[in-house]
Amino acid sequence: MELQTESRRLSRARRALRRQRAAEALLCGLIACVVAATVLILRSPAGDSAEAGAVETTAPEERGGRGERDPAASGPDHAAPPEEGDGTAQTDEYAAMLALAEEKNPEMRAFAENYRGPQDPDPALTVEVTKGEIPYFTQWDSRWGYIVYGAGLMGWTGCGPTALSMVAAGLTGDGTLTPSGIADFAVREGYCEPGNGTAWTLFSDGAEKLGLTAKELPLWEPTVEAELSAGRPVICIMGPGRFTEEGHYIVITGKDSGGFQVLDPFRPSNCHGWAWEDMEGEIRNLWSYEAAG
Repeated sequence: MELQTESRRLSRARRALRRQRAAEALLCGLIACVVAATVLILRSPAGDSAEAGAVETTAPEERGGRGERDPAASGPDHAAPPEEGDGTAQTDEYAAMLALAEEKNPEMRAFAENYRGPQDPDPALTVEVTKGEIPYFTQWDSRWGYIVYGAGLMGWTGCGPTALSMVAAGLTGDGTLTPSGIADFAVREGYCEPGNGTAWTLFSDGAEKLGLTAKELPLWEPTVEAELSAGRPVICIMGPGRFTEEGHYIVITGKDSGGFQVLDPFRPSNCHGWAWEDMEGEIRNLWSYEAAG
């Protein structure tokens, strides 16, 4: 009788243990769902976007090798585009993007605070440049920063066109190759689509249509040094790290005792010498340039 009683007790204990484990498994599943939903919310326009460079949202869409698109267009970071519809709602969405960008980069506070709505590009705009000298532009310059590009405003998503503008205008001496001019070119030629980022091919095929000779480089410090020594600036697309949380384009103009001299279109405070080891692990691709002909 005692054995039967003990057996029943053990059986009840095992059933209770199984129920407890099932409840724990269910709880873990619910927690996982909550975490997943939180991540999706944070990646929405109201959450963390790609450094537009930036600033910089979603992972880059794979387009196959060098055709991959950058979600920021980086810079250093990016958000999904406002839905079509009421213009006021769109303006509010863009304002929210700029507020997030300002949070990431207080240097652009005045630009964000002065936002009054998207602007049309000025086709007559030119910039003063000296042939052979690489100028510095920020993507959130008020002359082009409020123009819609890709997944948002140039001030948030325009690191790619701005980086290429610095190189193209400086090497050719053509003052019409402004960041807004390059952005318009990228859209017309299919290197950027509404709601998407900047295709890597803008920096190879696209650059050659703009009068440059582009060369994709291996990720090797001596090669980069040699290109810079020959007067050929380098554009890098950066992955998560010191420059961006998702994707961002920067320009390297040379190397001296202070390191590799960087021009960051999103953060002027990043425009200084950088050690190779501080950048190497974050570089996803890079190209050097010279004027064609």
